[in-house]
Amino acid sequence: MPTHASFSPLWRGALFAIALGCLMMGSQDTWADAMPPIANVVIGGAERRCSSYSGTSQGRDCMADWDTILAQDPAFKGLTRDDLSFDAENATPAFTYSLTQARVDALRNVPMRLFDARRKSLVLARSVQALQASGPQQHLTWPALESLLSQPPASDADRLTLAEGAMLRSAFVDPLPHYRRKLQGRSTVFSSNTASVAITHAIVAAARALNQGRKPLIGVVTASAGSHPFADRDINVFMLQSAGADVVYLPLDGGSRQALDADDCAHLRYYYDSYTNTRPERVVYHADLLFPDLAQQQQALCANRGQALNELLGRLNGIYFSGGNQARHLESLVSQDAAGNYTLPSAQLAILQRRHALGQLVVAGTSAGNHIQGGSLWQGKPVPMVGGGSSYDALKNGFAQGRGVAGDTAELGQTELNANFSPVIYPLGGLGVFRFGVLDSHFSRRAREGRLVRATFDSAMHYGFGVDENTALLVSQPDAAGTTHFSVLGAGGVFIADVRHAQAQSHPQKHFSIQGVQAHYLLSGDMARIDATGDLQVTLSSSAPVLPLATAPAVVVQDRLLDTGSYNFLNLATAMGRTGAAQGYGSTHNSADPLNPQNKPYYSATLSRDTHTVFRAAVAPDANTPSPVAYTGLRVQFSPCTDGCQPTKPGLSQ
Repeated sequence: MPTHASFSPLWRGALFAIALGCLMMGSQDTWADAMPPIANVVIGGAERRCSSYSGTSQGRDCMADWDTILAQDPAFKGLTRDDLSFDAENATPAFTYSLTQARVDALRNVPMRLFDARRKSLVLARSVQALQASGPQQHLTWPALESLLSQPPASDADRLTLAEGAMLRSAFVDPLPHYRRKLQGRSTVFSSNTASVAITHAIVAAARALNQGRKPLIGVVTASAGSHPFADRDINVFMLQSAGADVVYLPLDGGSRQALDADDCAHLRYYYDSYTNTRPERVVYHADLLFPDLAQQQQALCANRGQALNELLGRLNGIYFSGGNQARHLESLVSQDAAGNYTLPSAQLAILQRRHALGQLVVAGTSAGNHIQGGSLWQGKPVPMVGGGSSYDALKNGFAQGRGVAGDTAELGQTELNANFSPVIYPLGGLGVFRFGVLDSHFSRRAREGRLVRATFDSAMHYGFGVDENTALLVSQPDAAGTTHFSVLGAGGVFIADVRHAQAQSHPQKHFSIQGVQAHYLLSGDMARIDATGDLQVTLSSSAPVLPLATAPAVVVQDRLLDTGSYNFLNLATAMGRTGAAQGYGSTHNSADPLNPQNKPYYSATLSRDTHTVFRAAVAPDANTPSPVAYTGLRVQFSPCTDGCQPTKPGLSQ
């Protein structure tokens, strides 16, 4: 991926203001006069940030040590080193527990909808028996209390779930009167990665434009966080504050959603405990004690059916959704119907959708916050949201219907980085603020081209958009003619799959294959637009020279095509551009993906030029730093191998 120079924070902000102003006006002269305000910032994930996790000294992605950052970054005004945590693990205090009548009553008050009635009855009975037998017991360790309450379950059905175990602890835990929460810092001013800084400034600049040039108010939602939502609050709030915004944390998550839907904010801590420990990456106990300020804020915004929350949403100029699991974002703003599907928009989502449609709210998000933006209708058909799985699995097996976190996550501790999940699709999409097609993230690095193509075709969409890591797709509000403009910002590119003229075959006797896909890969400076009729046009920057077709037909080949972390589909297309080859052929032969065997069957991709195909690349700064290659109109075919994974004759069309 491209490298980026670092600039002094004293004058770098001015450079970004100039650059973003030019970008939002459009880099192509024919579009410059008509470029409307930005509506969405769709980020591919894995931005490089300057965070306090790496210690007090100058970290990998920081331009200064944290003493300097605390002194000079306005986001940290009034804070000292003692206020911050410099350890990503951030050791938790030792909890104690008491067995008293009040604590037994607290367990009795856990909402029945959260705790299986039989199991709750059993544990209540054991609690009462223990209290009668031993009398009140104060400040016990958890093992000591557990020994008083324990009784071997008669069957697996009597064994508490992780969520029920967390609520049991919550009922009996003692307060932490002397606990002081430390904050996790993140500085944009002193971040050394210019791509990540530019993306953050683009969010703030877009929100500022909607606030008539005044300092914008941006809300942060961390419902998708891998550990639990509160844990990701600090880094995202500080990141946007450091870029010049007023920022408010929005403690929306699946637990608060359930409490709001049940009008039961009095027991909000139990809803949070239950939700965050339902198929979690790791178990989290007592978040309300570890993050007392955030728990209090969540309680206040939940009260009166979320009246204060709704008023706050009505004042935002922008909203930012963090990374993690997009299903958890969905569950924070959409409720389940009687069939268990996420079809019931909340009052909070209705506010966000209305203000975005009126051009009053910028929606931004990274990784899971990328995916969750999709939804609404495209040409009368619902725009879906994808999650989980690999390109190989999607091509071979298709998608299961997503049913929330419990359907997307396997066992405790498993994530997409250490386990292979089945691909899932949410037919009605996410929050419905991006309607132009399927969205995908971490794109080229995780070789998601096959997953995106199949999801786009299977859902009867025209287009799919895959955003690379540390890269953003900027989406404009529609202009006066109803045209929406797209541009790219950051270190990588954006892949657009156009399947309007594609044909596919899939039935029980044969694995899925598809041909006739038109693919485009845009870099910073390139533009796309979709007009009011739904037609897509792509314009690559004329500042990058055209890479011509070789005089003699040639083919380039690539194995391990769909291995996660390989960038090999991108590498294959790039090699076509650089060599002038008429055709590229890649396969999953020799796959080394440890999570995802790709040999039953092997899959292949054939990439072909035609008269409409254009490759462009900027002149490389030196021989050791090749410039990335953009392209438009590349023809793509995916199919299972029937010929031993061998390329077809050079120059043959699909």
